[in-house]
Amino acid sequence: MIRFKDVTIHDKETIESFTMWGSGQNCDLSFANIIIWRFLYNTQYAIVDDYLVFRFYAGHHLAYMMPIARPKPNGEGVLRVEPCEECDINVIKAIREDSIAMGHPLLILGVSNYMCDIIDSHMPDMFNAKPERDYADYIYTREKLVRLSGKKLQGKRNHINKFKSLYPQYVYRPLTPDLIPHCVELERKWRMAQGSLDGATEELRAMTCAFDNWDNLQLMGGTIWVDETLVAFTFGAPINHCTFDVCVEKADTSYEGAYAIINQEFASHLPEDYFYINREEDMGDDGLRQAKLSYKPDILLVKNSLTEKRPLADFEDTTRIKGETRQLWETVFCEDSKEFVDLYFSRVYHDNINITCQIGGHVAAALQAIPHSILLKGQEAKAAYISGVCTSPEHRRQNIGNSLMAQAHFHLYTLGTTFATLIPAEPWLHDWYGKCGYTKDIKCLPAPKDFATSSFENYDRWQRSHECILLNDADQFDIACKDYGLDPDHYLSQQEPVQGMIRIINARKALELYASANTGMEMTVLVTGDRHIPANNCYYTIAHGNVTTSHEPRPDAQVMTVQQLSTFIIGSQQPVMCLMLN
Repeated sequence: MIRFKDVTIHDKETIESFTMWGSGQNCDLSFANIIIWRFLYNTQYAIVDDYLVFRFYAGHHLAYMMPIARPKPNGEGVLRVEPCEECDINVIKAIREDSIAMGHPLLILGVSNYMCDIIDSHMPDMFNAKPERDYADYIYTREKLVRLSGKKLQGKRNHINKFKSLYPQYVYRPLTPDLIPHCVELERKWRMAQGSLDGATEELRAMTCAFDNWDNLQLMGGTIWVDETLVAFTFGAPINHCTFDVCVEKADTSYEGAYAIINQEFASHLPEDYFYINREEDMGDDGLRQAKLSYKPDILLVKNSLTEKRPLADFEDTTRIKGETRQLWETVFCEDSKEFVDLYFSRVYHDNINITCQIGGHVAAALQAIPHSILLKGQEAKAAYISGVCTSPEHRRQNIGNSLMAQAHFHLYTLGTTFATLIPAEPWLHDWYGKCGYTKDIKCLPAPKDFATSSFENYDRWQRSHECILLNDADQFDIACKDYGLDPDHYLSQQEPVQGMIRIINARKALELYASANTGMEMTVLVTGDRHIPANNCYYTIAHGNVTTSHEPRPDAQVMTVQQLSTFIIGSQQPVMCLMLN
């Protein structure tokens, strides 16, 4: 399994040592783009045999970018990638094994037609290649965007001339940090005109990240002013040494020709080293497509997605996976009786709750995310109990456990789960689970007296008498009763609560629970630092029992990690759980 790490600002030099002198013009290779969109894709990277590999989530599916070779000096001392080194089949095989280990059939995005042919020649009839037209990059020569020569671009020149005739006093200024507040306000006006002022937008979140890290990302931008009013701005960053990526462009459309003038002025002020300008994809938006096509791109960079033709055997062999998961359980938790393991794998285990890492075609690590509900002040929300976290002895100290937990958390997030709980098997694991986002804000209570001879209805009344508790349903209660029958002394010996741990999986849903129970509360929270679920990192405003999200900077926001948020929302409620088969 490949050891990936989260992409951070500090990785700029490392990543650009691959991208800056390569031939790739894909906008996804711009380091600035990678950083400002990481919240959406959970992007990680690794270096495999001198190739840069990105791993991320495309929707709910794990995906990889086409590996990027490290440029090397040629005979003249110029850094470049030789055509024969652009693709390494061993690296493709390595990321396939990593994808399977993470529980996903291999999906590679951003693959050129040329690369598709190379891969097919080495791994024939293995992949389906699908051109992704909505994600094709529009690339223009810098000279074309500056001069707008020729009959086909007459309309663009007309727009610019009209703008100059209406606003002869307009001024172009480079976008510097002191102008960022003006850009934020113009973007707000733009959203208002679009009817999308309320609620968060992904582009706004990316733009805010760019502004917050302007100097570190070494971004370049431009602005247009009329009578000291900002009417347009744009910014971007290099993809490689000769291609510049335009990340964002916004204009006040009440100023006719504003988009055309910022486009031309910014291109003319870019360093001449950038022969090409990439204006990114149209994302399937018809209006955006027509606008980008109207500038007559010199290159329409089509990117393919590669998917395996027959990938399901590794994931549909549920009998093998269950058997290997049980075998792993018996190896790691060797003190458990055969009777208990039989009960667990016949009543608790289900294929759809088992999260695994498979290496070499066999289960190397596994856990079960058991569905529950959590009760908080009379309200119920989806939750999960993380059970049976284990890694085979021969695969330890390879970051597999962390990858398994990250995979489970992202999966639970896609299911709409609000909280996850667990009970560490050993005291030292509290620190490890803490690094995964858990806090010691929940306890596991001893079983109620005579619960095994009582009814579920009586137990349900008992559990619902608590303000905050992880609920068991009738089937889970029955399983606990069966477990009690296997070893009554184990239950009777538990007289004191056991320290458990809890994690917020969906920050917004957790805050909505809090807001509805505290209708008089008004505050703004900035959640930060959630590495497993970057989508949680956001501004949340609580008012009148409701929660809204935003990515506009709020100086009054109370900054919290996901762990601090958990303590804030649920810690004072003294949450508990019971009958967790521990």
